[in-house]
Amino acid sequence: MQQFKPAWRDGYFRARIMAVKNLSTDMLEVVLKPERAWPTHTAGQHIALTIEINGRLTTRVFTVASGADTHRRTKCIRLVTKVKAQGALTPHLHSCLPNQWVNISAPMGEFIVPKVEKPLLMIAGGSGITPFIAMLDDAIEKAQLNNTPVHLLYFAKPNEHVLIDELSAFQKRCENFSYSILTKQKDGDLEAHLSYFADAHWLVCGPNAMYEQARHCAELISAPLSSEHFAALPAINSSSPGQSETFSLLHNGETLTIDNQQSLLSQLQQAEQPVTYGCGMGICHQCQCVKKRGVVRDTRTGELSDSAEQLIQLCVSQAVTDLEIQL
Repeated sequence: MQQFKPAWRDGYFRARIMAVKNLSTDMLEVVLKPERAWPTHTAGQHIALTIEINGRLTTRVFTVASGADTHRRTKCIRLVTKVKAQGALTPHLHSCLPNQWVNISAPMGEFIVPKVEKPLLMIAGGSGITPFIAMLDDAIEKAQLNNTPVHLLYFAKPNEHVLIDELSAFQKRCENFSYSILTKQKDGDLEAHLSYFADAHWLVCGPNAMYEQARHCAELISAPLSSEHFAALPAINSSSPGQSETFSLLHNGETLTIDNQQSLLSQLQQAEQPVTYGCGMGICHQCQCVKKRGVVRDTRTGELSDSAEQLIQLCVSQAVTDLEIQL
C-alpha cells in the first residue's frame, strides 16, 4: 500500500508538502496540498499534523493560516508556526522536502467568525495571528466586512511580527479593517487597549496569560468573547495545595504507582511505558484509552469522571482514586 499511496494510514488524510519557508528567525511557513478527500476547513479551524520522525509518528496541532476560498482555488493550505528548539515536531519541519507526504486530520474547532451585528476586535499574540489571517482572507475575499468594522490588536516581541505585508494588503482592500502592531515593551499590557472596544465582539488567540487578561476585562464590561489557545493549561491539583497522594494504576497486566499531581500521560512516559500520544493538550485524542474503573479529574476543567468504564484522554487526566486502564 505504501508503494502506491505513500503515508497512507487508516483514519488519516494524506497531504504533500509543497514548500517550507522561514518567515523570521523562529517562525516557519509550511504549504500543504491535501488529498482531494480532505474536507475543506472553515477559516479559523485547526488541524492535527502528523509526521514520521525517527520511525515514530509525532502529532501537533496547527491553525490553518489561509482561507477556505484559497484552498478551493489553489488546492493548498498554509500553516504558520513558531519553531520551538526543544519541540517534538516543529524543529523537524525544516528538513521536510517538497512533495514529501505527511498526514493531517479533518478540520477541527469552533473558533470562526461569529455571525453578529456588531464590530469585531481580534486580539492576537505571537503565532496567534494565524486564525485571523485565515478569517480576514475569506471575509475580505467575499466582501463580508463591508458593514462590519474590524480591528486587530497584534502583540509580539520586537521584530517578531509576521505576515504584516498581508495585513497591509487587507487594509488596502477593505476600508472597514484596521490593525495595530504592538509590543508589550513599548505599548504596555493588553488591558490598556481594550476600553476602546467595549461595544465589540472579542476574538482572542494567543498565550494563556493574554487570554486571561482579555477574559477578565470582558467580564468587567460584559463584552462577548471567543477564544482559541493551543497550550496545555495548568494542571488542577486534585487535593489541597502541596498535598500529594499516591494511587495504583493497573494497565495491560502491570501495576504502577502514580500521584495526583501529574497527568497520567506524563507518568506513563516517565515509567517508559509504551503509549500513543500526540499534541499533549487534549485536542488530537491520540492518547485516548478506556478507563475500566476509578475516577480521574480533567485538568482543563476540574471535572471528575464517574467510576464506570469510559473513554478518557491520558494527557488531560489526573488520578483521584486507584485506576485500571486499557491502552
